[in-house]
Order: sequence, then structure tokens, then C-alpha cells
Amino acid sequence: MSERPGGTDPVVGVLGAGRAGTAFARVMLAAGIGVDICSTRPPKALRHHLKIYAPGAQAVWPAEVAVRTRHHGPGVVVLAVPQEELDEVDPQWVAGTEPSGVVLVDATNTWQDELLPGWLQAAVDEQLPTSMAIAGRFGGAGGAAVVKALNHISHHELEEAANPELPLGQRRAAALAGDDQDACARVMGLLVRMGFDPVRLGGLPAGKIMEPDGPLFHRPLRREDLLRYAR
Repeated sequence: MSERPGGTDPVVGVLGAGRAGTAFARVMLAAGIGVDICSTRPPKALRHHLKIYAPGAQAVWPAEVAVRTRHHGPGVVVLAVPQEELDEVDPQWVAGTEPSGVVLVDATNTWQDELLPGWLQAAVDEQLPTSMAIAGRFGGAGGAAVVKALNHISHHELEEAANPELPLGQRRAAALAGDDQDACARVMGLLVRMGFDPVRLGGLPAGKIMEPDGPLFHRPLRREDLLRYAR
């Protein structure tokens, strides 16, 4: 993911300003990536929170979270909202206007104590990857292409795990899964710039092993470890 024409740094949107969302923001900001971030609080109320937990991130309204990343690349929004609150996220906030529009990185996880929206609980009951249900809700005609990524590394260790100064082969590997090749390429570029070694496991169904209790979750792995699971 290169710098934009005219010297403008790339911008990524983050939906959710909790512990995970602000951890993603800090890592991206440290890598020279601008961050627009939103939450249920209006931007004015969010700014003090960001001064503490993600200095340099720009607080925006949810409907604005994808605006700058569309124009300044890479056209990526990270979904870092608890799954129990996903009904509060309007798919139009991230919907693209063309097939190469916004990519939505599903960085969410399912926890046993969460009361999930019905459409998501149905996928869990059928033992489907939750990303497939999220793609059904946020994708479709004019919607975002969904890629599963950034969920299997704990936000507590994200900053330590990301190291853009290391050669690619010496970095911690970061898995991703998605059906759209262009979307996956954009997310891989983002992960490289953040300081990881990205490995695509396959289409969205491959994201199942990235979920809690899966073989990748919260494990410091290298590329050769992840390639064993690639489809």
C-alpha cells in the first residue's frame, strides 16, 4: 500500500473505538496510516477518548467513516464493533459505489456470553463462519467486500506483535480469508504496512479456523505455520 499521489498518506476507517478499535488505530498511525474512527458517541465527545487511547486518530460520524479512505486509499474500513452490537451498524456506512469500492475487514469475534443479532446467531447455530453472515449483511450489490482479518491476534499484544522494521519473513504472520482477490490484496497491503506477514488462507469459509478456540487464535505464528491451513 503506497503513499497516495501528492504525498497524502493513506487513510483507513475504523468502526468502533473500544479497546480493539483503538489498538488497531495506534498500530496504523505508527505505520504512517491516517485513521478515521467512529463510535456511538458523537465526534466531539469521542475526541478526548482518542487523545488518550489513539492520539492522532480523527473522530468522525459513522456515516463518514469510509469517506476519506475511498479518496485516499486503500478503501478499507475495519469492523471492530462487538458482535452483539452489529445491528446498530448501518451497512450503508461502508457500502461502496462500485465493485472496487470499500473493503470491510471483519475483525470481530464471537464470545459465549454475547446476545447476538438473530441473523448472526443463525450462522453460529449452523456452525458457519460468522464472516459469511457479516458478508451477507454488508455485501451484496453495491456493498462492501468482506475480508476476515486481524481477529486472531489479541488487541493486548497487537502493538508488540506488529513490527514493520523487520524483514517480511521474520514478522509475525497474520491470516486473512476472503472471496474477492482485489479486496484480499488491499488488506494484505495494509497488513504489510502495519508490520505483519499476511497469509491468505482461502475464501471466507476458511476464516472459521481464525475464530476463538481455533488453531490460530492468540498464537504467535509464522508464515509456514499458517500455510498448513491454506486451502
